[in-house]
Amino acid sequence: MNTKGIIFAVLAAGLCGRGMAAGHRLCLAAVSAETVEAPMAVVTNKVPGASGPYLEIPEGAGNPPKVVTGKAAYTVEVPADADYTLWARANWDDECGNSFTVVIDDQPGFIFGEDATYKVWHWVKYPVSRTAKPIRLLKGKHTITFHNREDGVAIDQILLSADKRFVPVDIEKVGSSQ
Repeated sequence: MNTKGIIFAVLAAGLCGRGMAAGHRLCLAAVSAETVEAPMAVVTNKVPGASGPYLEIPEGAGNPPKVVTGKAAYTVEVPADADYTLWARANWDDECGNSFTVVIDDQPGFIFGEDATYKVWHWVKYPVSRTAKPIRLLKGKHTITFHNREDGVAIDQILLSADKRFVPVDIEKVGSSQ
C-alpha cells in the first residue's frame, strides 16, 4: 500500500471509530436486574412473543399510592459521554396499565410509556418528543431503575442507544454493540 493509501486507511479508521462510539447500543434482558422488588416479579411463558423470561407487575398487584414498592434496578456502563435514547420492549394490559417511573442515578424520575399499544410486545422509547430533555449520560457506570407506577405492565428487554436514528423492531440481541 502506498503512503496515500495508508493515510486514507488511518483517517477512515478514525472516522469509523468516532461513528461507532456515537452509535453505541446496549441491550439488557429485563430479568438481569440486580434488584427486583415485589410486586415486580419474574415471569416465564405467560405472554406469548416474549424474548424469554420477563418482568411484570401483575394486574391488581401494583399501582401507587396504595402500593408504593416495586422496582427493578440495573447497573450499566456507557463507553462515552452522549445523549442516549432509552427503549424498553413492553407489553401493556390497557390504558390504566401502560407506564413505569424511571429514575437514572440520582436524577428526578420521569414517566416512561403511556403509549396506546396494548396486549402485544412492542418497543417504547424515551424521550418521545423533540421537546423532551434527552438522557445525558457521562462515560462510566449508571443505575437505571424502573419503579412501580401502574400494574398490568411487563418488560422483557431494555436498550440504550446513542444513535438517535436507531429504532429496534423485534427482539434484540442482548449485549453491547457498536
